[in-house]
Amino acid sequence: MADIYRSSISSKQTRRRKSRRSKSVLQTLIDAFAFALMAVLIFATIVCLITQHITPEKMGVLSVVVLAAPIVYLLNIVIMLYWIIRWRWRPAIVALIVFMTATLSLGKYCHITLKRSYDTPYNERHFIKTMTYNVANGTAPGIVEYIKEKNPKILCLQEFLFDYSKNWEQLGDKYSTTADGAYDFSCEIISRYPIIRHGEIDSISRFNGVWADVLIDKKDTLRVVNLHLQSTSIRPPDTQFIEEHGYLRDTNRRGRIHSIITRLAENNVKRAAQARLVRRFIEQSPVRNIVVCGDFNDVPLSYTYRHIAKDLNNGFAEAGRGYTYTFNGFFRLLSIDYLLTSNNIEVVSYETDHEATYTDHYPLIARLKIIKQEDNENKQ
Repeated sequence: MADIYRSSISSKQTRRRKSRRSKSVLQTLIDAFAFALMAVLIFATIVCLITQHITPEKMGVLSVVVLAAPIVYLLNIVIMLYWIIRWRWRPAIVALIVFMTATLSLGKYCHITLKRSYDTPYNERHFIKTMTYNVANGTAPGIVEYIKEKNPKILCLQEFLFDYSKNWEQLGDKYSTTADGAYDFSCEIISRYPIIRHGEIDSISRFNGVWADVLIDKKDTLRVVNLHLQSTSIRPPDTQFIEEHGYLRDTNRRGRIHSIITRLAENNVKRAAQARLVRRFIEQSPVRNIVVCGDFNDVPLSYTYRHIAKDLNNGFAEAGRGYTYTFNGFFRLLSIDYLLTSNNIEVVSYETDHEATYTDHYPLIARLKIIKQEDNENKQ
């Protein structure tokens, strides 16, 4: 009987030892994976931070990494929490440092306000209500009625097919426009204020960028620049391939992924060249009140955005809140549409209207106010 008891105890101890060894091996494998993932995240974070400072011509396919910046930020948090739960403080501190470094640019994606906010009534006469919207031909049912309801004073449209302009007559005859009446698939600026002069940016076609000088209240001139930069050339099948995890099933996934990354990198180079032309145009502007908006087809950490936004204020960073995304695709991670202003323009309110699902882009709506010299003196 004693032998049976001792055998039972020995068997239980053996099972416990095997269980502990099994758990130890599994934990070791998980830790190894976590270390590998952290190494990848450190590299990706560094790439995301330096890409905006280096031309895509030099970065090559690495310039594409910034598209995944929100995912990189999120995984940095996850890996940091994992090491904290494991009571592994050295890797946890490293992960914290990486995350804190990444947050240097987090404000371009997320703006957290601790104040409770309610819908604020505005006296629209005091502000320049501006909308920028990629309307994808402008033929979607209800899109004109939507814009009419929002009633912007300045409307910047991208991918606007002027041949369908009769549909846009519902906006009334109070608007002046940069359109010339021809069959034209391009950027357009439509304004309730008089347009004094307008044109195209040097070496950039009407499809990619136009500008207009608008007379505000018969006394202030506002230069509006409307951009639609080089497309990413990502087609609907590519989006479906990524969003529906087609790369897990497609036998030609390596070729398709290579094709997507190559196109993204090549178009990053083209946008960078356009961004340099836009920057030169902004710097040479004789008008000090400037609004630059439109579909940049690039994210906030890109070389293209940084080059254009230099010395300008981002409307979202100034008056937006929450997490921003402007493209209805790619898991709603991409912010590629912007409204930027010069320092002498106050962004009173800013909204990305995610209820407007007429195209694959969401409209940006902002209320702007030109800061007078006497306003600055009163603040001082």
